[in-house]
Amino acid sequence: MPGFSRGKFKLRNDIPMIDDDGNPHEYRAVAFIQYRTEWDEAAGKFTPMTDEQKEMCTELQNMMFEAGVELGISLTRRIPNEKDVRTFPKVATFSLLANDPAGYQGGNNG
Repeated sequence: MPGFSRGKFKLRNDIPMIDDDGNPHEYRAVAFIQYRTEWDEAAGKFTPMTDEQKEMCTELQNMMFEAGVELGISLTRRIPNEKDVRTFPKVATFSLLANDPAGYQGGNNG
């Protein structure tokens, strides 16, 4: 059973697999450990996490890095009216590696 999942999501753009010359595109994926907070209608965004929530997220990040955890990601295309998710065609698979919280420089890791 997956430890994390999102049953449905929509892409904002078509994602081309290859460029005009037939070369494969490369993409970058990032993930953030965060608490879901309440939506602030006036500000048009989620309310900030509390200091305690931020501390817990930092602890989790440190633990995941120290343990060598990585997240295996599979993107599949939903088939309308199909209930068996095993039949959904895979469109992408990749792993997200836990970054070193002490050494992460915001994008220098590829």
